[in-house]
Amino acid sequence: MHKMTIMEKLPEMGKMLEWLKEKYEGNVVKGSRSEAGNWMELKLERIERGLAEISLTVRREMTNPYGNIHGGMMCLVVDEAIGWAVISMDSEHHYTSMNLCVDFLYAIREGERLTAKSVVIRQGKKIVNAECSVYDANGKLLAKAHSNLIATNMQIKE
Repeated sequence: MHKMTIMEKLPEMGKMLEWLKEKYEGNVVKGSRSEAGNWMELKLERIERGLAEISLTVRREMTNPYGNIHGGMMCLVVDEAIGWAVISMDSEHHYTSMNLCVDFLYAIREGERLTAKSVVIRQGKKIVNAECSVYDANGKLLAKAHSNLIATNMQIKE
């Protein structure tokens, strides 16, 4: 049987942002509920209500045949960054992506570091709209994206 990597329970309502800051901000994320995010070895640089900034180094297994980040990996970076911004809102609902639109503007090579900055634009009763921009170490905009997420009735499995 698969054992969850997270050992702690999530905090009570109203305490999520405080808990995220204490546990993850400034650290490489390990043991989160997102196995894909754990695999990326991302660092949660900053988290505020409705805002998240993550960074990571592009590893070989994240690249396409040309040695640049694979488009699917860039989508994973964006989706993960948006997920952190959404969870910081401390909603009573869990959300899942309805859509994700990514514009790929420039490539980034293996070994280079990127930063993704996400923001919740609007949190409605059922739909959250968010944006994300991804930059290289020199501040060049590599990708920009927007996503809509929908509230679900999914329960977190402990």
